[in-house]
Amino acid sequence: MIDPLVLSGGAVLTPGGLRDADLVIEGEVIAAVEPDAARSSNRVDVAGRWVLPGIVDLHGDAVERALSPRPSAPMTAESALVENDRAMLAAGITTAYLSLTDGFEPGLRSRERLREVIGAWRRLRPVLGVDTRIHVRHERCNVDDFDELLAWLADGTIELLSLNDHAPPPGHAPDGTAASVQARTGMSPDDALAVARRAVEQRPTGLEQEPELVAAAHTAGVPIASHDDADAEQVAASAALGVRIAEFPFTLAAAHAARGHGQSVLLGAPNLVRGGSHLGNLSVADAVSAGAVDVLASDYHYSSLLAAPFVAMDRGLTDVASAWSLVAERPARAAGLDDRGRLEAGQRADVIVVDPGARVRSPEIVVAGGEIAYSVRPSAVAAPAALPR
Repeated sequence: MIDPLVLSGGAVLTPGGLRDADLVIEGEVIAAVEPDAARSSNRVDVAGRWVLPGIVDLHGDAVERALSPRPSAPMTAESALVENDRAMLAAGITTAYLSLTDGFEPGLRSRERLREVIGAWRRLRPVLGVDTRIHVRHERCNVDDFDELLAWLADGTIELLSLNDHAPPPGHAPDGTAASVQARTGMSPDDALAVARRAVEQRPTGLEQEPELVAAAHTAGVPIASHDDADAEQVAASAALGVRIAEFPFTLAAAHAARGHGQSVLLGAPNLVRGGSHLGNLSVADAVSAGAVDVLASDYHYSSLLAAPFVAMDRGLTDVASAWSLVAERPARAAGLDDRGRLEAGQRADVIVVDPGARVRSPEIVVAGGEIAYSVRPSAVAAPAALPR
């Protein structure tokens, strides 16, 4: 028998708030949260630290930097996923939805690259430290290989689907989209412009495909997210499709409208940490103050997801339990996961240990699925006698 792992002497964030207690982990689940838990040879002293639920990240596209550090320098999908896994653990993320674009351009955001990443993920998933899942950001104007997309929904490969449309809006010049494509791909200006124009041409076909795609997601029990809804009208159109998660609504009015339709509002943690949106959209601080946000996601910067709740607390926007629920319990529930996000008996043992008084808060220990997956403390390892032989 392996002794249970006990995180001893810390302040544990329970559903009722912070509580001085020991957290006892047996196998992959939390066995108890109680004062002075039974002695164990596998005991880690975390006095003076907060013991928090592991972070659940529903939208993390920083993986793109590991996949392609520069437009002309793509890395192998397997090496990128391993690198990304370590970065997420160091940020306290224990459940992650890799946000991968199913786009209309070549290179990083193409179906070909998405296919490669999914293949690598299937091979590596059992050995990754983070419970890593696939979130496909489907561009409406990508209409190729539609049956493949449906098959990924049916077989459980895709566990979160976002509906995106980053092609030029009707009546708008394609130059801005072309510039973005050029920056990501390194294409010539003329070739990038041709890609943007072709996307516009394909939009009617994409709109024809959308009802079948949405129906396939509902049949598979896959949550659907909208992306960048700008106003109540767009929110209503998303709600008509059965969207459960509103990703990055542009305005406070759109966020309130989404919540009025029963959608969980997801916003980016870097927005709160930096003090505003880098695109000039809705401020997360304003949304928190107005009670108009349910979920924070890493977006393009993993470590901001742990920093953001502390920023919210330090600024007096909310209390510790409410702040941490934005990155743990509420994203888990929005994704349909009821086995994680809280520290209580029977929950999956995803736990992080943080010094709340540190100048820069970061995990000292990360437990994922009952195992210490990351630690900056050499003592936080199982005693040799407790290891299986």
